[in-house]
Amino acid sequence: MDKNHKIEAPLRPALGLQLLCQTLDELGLDAEPVCADTGLSRQFLETPGQLISKHQEIRFIEAAIAFSGRDDLAFRVGMRYHFGVFGVWGLALATSRDLLQALEVAQDFIVLTHSFAGLRLHQRKHLAEIRIEQDYPGGAVKAFVLERDLMITLMIASEIAGRRLPVESVDVALPEPAHSALLNRLLDCKVRWNSGDTKACIRIDELQKPLPQANSLTWSACVRQCRELVARQGGDRHYASQVKEAIARARFRGIGAVCELMQTSERSLRRRLQEENTSFREIQQNLRRELAEQFLADASLSLDQVAERLGYSEPANFCHAFRKWTGQTPGQLRRQLQEQAGD
Repeated sequence: MDKNHKIEAPLRPALGLQLLCQTLDELGLDAEPVCADTGLSRQFLETPGQLISKHQEIRFIEAAIAFSGRDDLAFRVGMRYHFGVFGVWGLALATSRDLLQALEVAQDFIVLTHSFAGLRLHQRKHLAEIRIEQDYPGGAVKAFVLERDLMITLMIASEIAGRRLPVESVDVALPEPAHSALLNRLLDCKVRWNSGDTKACIRIDELQKPLPQANSLTWSACVRQCRELVARQGGDRHYASQVKEAIARARFRGIGAVCELMQTSERSLRRRLQEENTSFREIQQNLRRELAEQFLADASLSLDQVAERLGYSEPANFCHAFRKWTGQTPGQLRRQLQEQAGD
């Protein structure tokens, strides 16, 4: 890391603590002692748009765990989440083409949520791994937020799919809790505790089934808003978002052009992205996927022009990549978009 480079933690939405208070209410427990102990009033937490520091959130969760004495508190909190809780991020997920696209959006813009960690999607043969990366605080808070974030991921995925997810297996990097039977019944699959990672495995063909609320035009608008929100709140912590913006401004002319725009060296850029567990190639490909559908929705652009705007030297290369991402050709998607616009 650069000698004078300092990463400052941004403020976080207070929504997670609001839902924690609601869960305490549901369990017949008074949240006021927790609020008083941490200096975060119930009125403050229930005011839309309030922001808190990571330290404040950790203190509140610690106090809630100690006060409630409930082994299943994180499980109960996670059950309260739905995609509407997360605003434009949640709407982008719900209007995605399929769960694969929704998980890619969730991964790219996870900073718009109050998760303590990243979400990573790994595809291998016929299975996809939805991995929750562990960048959590220690002690009881770690167990709480890890289980909560796993539950949130599974609950929202099931909600936007409109069906129970056929999960093949779940690994959790925690000791097996007393309420493990609740998770087993919810998922109806094998749950392995004390694992090295926390992840859920689902067949790729299940993730490729169309979502009931899929709408490419709404999805494109939501993704643009997500990108703008990340750029506004990012700062140095979200260096990847700055690189993504530079790739778009450079019109996909390569890492050299991006480095020139950002006034940095290629070595420094790659190192900074590695610190955020990503790469230039990954960011560029994700941005191409996002913009491809936006450009295809513009009937005034030919397929050759779309390919050129995305930095492909040959339209055939774009068509091959697009088919790999979506399972259909650019022309097929364009016809779908035109039909949606005509409805």
